Amino acid sequence: MADANALFDSACDRVLEHFKVENLKDLQRKALEKLVNGEDVFVIQPTGSGKSLIYQSAPMVFDVVKKTTFQSIAVVISPLTSLMQDQVKFLKSIGVTAEFIGEDQQDDEAKKAVERGDCQVVFGSPESFLSSDRWRKMLSSTVYEQRLCLIAVDEAHCISHW
Repeated sequence: MADANALFDSACDRVLEHFKVENLKDLQRKALEKLVNGEDVFVIQPTGSGKSLIYQSAPMVFDVVKKTTFQSIAVVISPLTSLMQDQVKFLKSIGVTAEFIGEDQQDDEAKKAVERGDCQVVFGSPESFLSSDRWRKMLSSTVYEQRLCLIAVDEAHCISHW
């Protein structure tokens, strides 16, 4: 147990350094801890409270705690294309591999990178996953079966139909 706690602390330290934040809020730390312990997590917090850091950092935390030999992947469902694009730009700027899929994604290499599992964080709209055989098959591929550490629904208040 002490070794697991030390690994989790080490993973959190890595997140702080990589994302250039002073500390994790209690909610962020608890959510990440529950995720790596295989528990479902449901977070409702106001805008600006740090929810995004949970799913943005989860692959990094999983890789440290689980001592993976591969790069873990977080899939984020978001109905807002502009938000996905902004988050991808930010994550790339700090060295986190990220892409978005959907009708607005014109870069074929980005799409292929997502399919190969080369991205730590993959954003897509609900429609992207529901209306495209390509992306549904991707989620059930061996790569995603092995590497997927979480599926997050972001900005759920924008989703009008489940």
